[in-house]
Amino acid sequence: MAAQGALKEIIYERIGILLSLAEQALRNKDEAHAKRYVFLARKLSTRYNCRLSKKEKMRFCRKCGMPSVVGLNTAVRLRKRTKTAEYGCSCGAKAGFKY
Repeated sequence: MAAQGALKEIIYERIGILLSLAEQALRNKDEAHAKRYVFLARKLSTRYNCRLSKKEKMRFCRKCGMPSVVGLNTAVRLRKRTKTAEYGCSCGAKAGFKY
C-alpha cells in the first residue's frame, strides 16, 4: 500500500509539471507542444486513476485541450448574481466555476 501512495504522489507531481510546461509552451507561441503536454497530463490522470484538482481542471480547456492563459487565449467574466467566474476559451467553449 505504501508503494501505491508514493506512486500517486509522483503522478500528481508529473501532472503539475506537465501543466506548467504547457503554459510556458503557449506563452512561447508553441501550440502543438502545449496541447501535447495537456494531453499527456490528462492521460496520466486517467491511467493511474488520479483525480485532477479544481485548480488543475481550470488550467486547460476541455473542448480543445489548450492550456488556459488569461490574456492570451482566455477571457474571464465575473457573474455577480450567480457568483461564478466564466472562462471563455478562444475556441468558443465556456467553463464556469463558483467563487
